Amino acid sequence: MRLVERIGWTGCCLSFSRSDYDRARHRAELQRSGVYVLVGADPEGVRPVRVYIGEGEEVRIRLDAHVREKDFWSSAFVLTTKDDSLNKAHIRYLEARLIAMARAARIAAVENSTSPAVLGRLSEPETADMEAYLDEALILLPLLGVTAFEIYDEPAASTAEVTKNDQARIAGKRYRLATHLTEAEGYSDSRGFAVLAGALARKERKVMVPGYRRIREELIAEGILVSVNDRQYRLVRTFIFDSPSSAASVLAGGSKNGRTEWKDDQGRTIKENEEATAASPA
Repeated sequence: MRLVERIGWTGCCLSFSRSDYDRARHRAELQRSGVYVLVGADPEGVRPVRVYIGEGEEVRIRLDAHVREKDFWSSAFVLTTKDDSLNKAHIRYLEARLIAMARAARIAAVENSTSPAVLGRLSEPETADMEAYLDEALILLPLLGVTAFEIYDEPAASTAEVTKNDQARIAGKRYRLATHLTEAEGYSDSRGFAVLAGALARKERKVMVPGYRRIREELIAEGILVSVNDRQYRLVRTFIFDSPSSAASVLAGGSKNGRTEWKDDQGRTIKENEEATAASPA
């Protein structure tokens, strides 16, 4: 169980595991108004994790109910303030913004069945205050291992800004997948394996692991994989898969070992590079 604060910020975040809830529910932070994020494995295997975002004028009451009613979560992250200054309108705004961000990021499966509207609830100064609160919270959450709200944006740099060392570093991270009707570029990310927008995927589907098949079907249903011709889809936005094998299998339409399918500019596979790193002197 951890309590995280920042100098100059009235907010705080209490994180704890489900097994520690008996201790956590007696904490003052859970007796205040706030928003919370429940995190656990995705039972359907479509995403690496599943999240539920909620709010409460006394967070403990809502969490008591989720202990009884929601089985998937194993960790909780409660965002509140040290002076209990968040009112009902504030926490509803924060809840709605976090749900919208989690859906846009598409890193985690979102348990919430609805997406609350955020407009018309707060004055302009209050909205600015809540956006400032969110800015601070979104710095803390990744440090605690919650990456569900990180909307990926591929960084751009001009040629003049990229040094030789940068080029070597980037080249070492980038891998390419080239199989029948499939072309893609990606690299390892702290959250999984990122495949860049523009990748071409094969439409014809062969034998696939059920979890990979569900990911593929969801990407098609959400318009992230769109048809470009009778034989191929195109990935319209950068997407983070949970592993190189998941990425390769979804794009190629059949089960693939991503550690041997993805290759760098020198033709080395992820497996070969990993083994070379492990064999190098400390």
